[in-house]
Amino acid sequence: MAPRIALLALQKYGKKALRPTFNVDTQRWRKPIISPRLGAKLRKEAIRTGSYGVGGLWDPVWDVKEPKVGTLRAEKGRSRDRNREIRAGKIEEKMKGMDAKIEEYRKAERGRKPEKGVETLLKRLTARIK
Repeated sequence: MAPRIALLALQKYGKKALRPTFNVDTQRWRKPIISPRLGAKLRKEAIRTGSYGVGGLWDPVWDVKEPKVGTLRAEKGRSRDRNREIRAGKIEEKMKGMDAKIEEYRKAERGRKPEKGVETLLKRLTARIK
């Protein structure tokens, strides 16, 4: 059996008891007096007991649902797709002068290695003995 308050609210307010209301003063939505789940329970009970119809527990007019109106806006998409141009610009900026940087790095690496010869061989061998 449904709560008595819900039945009284349906008798007094009808369809308005099942819908949320907008408070103009506070600019906020207020919950419906009867929750959608309880409304569905009352409707099913009315159908089972035969009180579904005008003058009964549930009026068929209350069944009509207002269509939800969605807003049309572009999909958000993935971050990597949205920022693709920015990333490409950053990469192109960093690639400027990259050949010179690579050549400089290679020269530095070549300079780190000892020159091949008898002296370096002797140094390596004497370092192992110590």
